[in-house]
Amino acid sequence: MNDRQQRELAQAFDATPELLPFIPKLLADLWALGCSLEVIVELLRPLGLPAETTRVLDLGCGKGAVALTLAREFGFQALGVDFFEPFIKDARERAEEMGVASRCQFVCDDIRDALGEASDFDLVIYASIGGVLGKFDECVAKLRRCVHPGGYMLIDAVFLSDPDKVESPWYEHCATHQETLRQLTAHGDAMLREVIIPTEDVKALNRKSTELIRKRAEKLAELNPEAADSLFWYVEKQERESEIMERTVTSAVWLLQRA
Repeated sequence: MNDRQQRELAQAFDATPELLPFIPKLLADLWALGCSLEVIVELLRPLGLPAETTRVLDLGCGKGAVALTLAREFGFQALGVDFFEPFIKDARERAEEMGVASRCQFVCDDIRDALGEASDFDLVIYASIGGVLGKFDECVAKLRRCVHPGGYMLIDAVFLSDPDKVESPWYEHCATHQETLRQLTAHGDAMLREVIIPTEDVKALNRKSTELIRKRAEKLAELNPEAADSLFWYVEKQERESEIMERTVTSAVWLLQRA
């Protein structure tokens, strides 16, 4: 991994390159990594997509929570792509443990590169990975090339609660609810469902996640006292970003069908 890739990866975790070796343990207790796993499953269930033949592409799959769950729940064939090797390793191990290794493949790659080769999938997942692919109209333009006509795109992301209170560069790609819906359907695709996640649910998940990260940081600091300041800086940064998120954006999941 070159210096640019290392910087980009650290930025994706809202960390510094020096903290990257600690990320797997800091996030060891988080599997879904912020995505709305139960909502995703319930949105897809009514589609009645055929088991075994349905092909799913999970971009920025993290530890494989979505891909593995869809393989177990529906029998889908899933390809997960993520640039963080420890997460890919974790996903492969979990696939074995869950008995779905024959239906899941996990690849360590930049999703922007993977998009150039992906095509003819039945469903593409883009869950909780921010603005990697740009604004929503740009994002959908890239995602829709991965699925055949009539295929599906599921996006788990956020829109601005108040456009006058954007306090973090994490949300510079976001827009108001109305503008987000316009961008999502700018290419003529059908909006099948929208689920807005209650703010209280988001707050509860954030509190639980940051507490788990803090406990991990405390243990790591005991074993690595030279890194203690950096570890606790990371925890405090996550807590601040959670607070900013809660007053800046609203979480939602959208299911689109390609025209």
